[in-house]
Amino acid sequence: MTVRSIARKGFTLVELLVVITIILLISSLFLGLSPGDGGGLPAGQRFIASSIRTVRAMALMNRGPGTTGVTYANRYRLLILNDPDDEANHLRQFVIAVGGVSSADLKGLDPATITNTSITPYQWFSPEPAQLLPTGVAFVPPSGDTATTLSITLAANTRRSIIGPLADSATTNAKDSPVSTPPWMLYAPTSQPMTLTAMTADFNPKKWFYVELQGTGASNHLGRVLLVLAKGVVRNTGSGKAVIDISSENQFAALSLRPNGDVTMTLDADEMDKAK
Repeated sequence: MTVRSIARKGFTLVELLVVITIILLISSLFLGLSPGDGGGLPAGQRFIASSIRTVRAMALMNRGPGTTGVTYANRYRLLILNDPDDEANHLRQFVIAVGGVSSADLKGLDPATITNTSITPYQWFSPEPAQLLPTGVAFVPPSGDTATTLSITLAANTRRSIIGPLADSATTNAKDSPVSTPPWMLYAPTSQPMTLTAMTADFNPKKWFYVELQGTGASNHLGRVLLVLAKGVVRNTGSGKAVIDISSENQFAALSLRPNGDVTMTLDADEMDKAK
């Protein structure tokens, strides 16, 4: 009688990452079913934390815009709309954007030389639709963005988002400015990969500021990254200008992007102090 041995096969790292990504995407779906229905600051924190973790999972899986399964020069971003003239969505709409070059489009180029994120063969896409923060919750832009002000007076350097320039050598161009504080890009969310320069007026591209993760899942910014949220109403006050009406200094929350790409959440005003 022959005894057959059965070897137990464990999960590979890729299989585990696939499972984690599926779980995160499903979680994002359920969290995003009714993001505008309420939940306040804690819900806003959860929405953004879930999206950043989804971005991180995509980075660890090397997911890019190519159809061949092999991509290069990938960038993984969470974008936040910065359009004061769009009163309903300004500082409330956010979306994931993934950029890169597929192996089919590389055509002998050295991936290390591809630093211009706006032109062929570099392409961008959004793996899921744009979402909104809960009603009455908005991002607080960094202090360097003077287009949007707060209706209450706060101590200097407090309760403002902090997003420094990227830590690598991406090329600044008319569509993408990775060296700005905060970095920004002109983008129209699309599920089909395309170049930024191809996003003409017909696609209605808008300005977004963003946080970016490296292919290792780590933060790709110089210095501290803090995303501050406020409970308030965004109001357009003129061409290219807006104000966030906030009732008190207690109506703030924040998320810190750790160097490893994970996030922590806080309601502590001291942790929203730029000097700390």
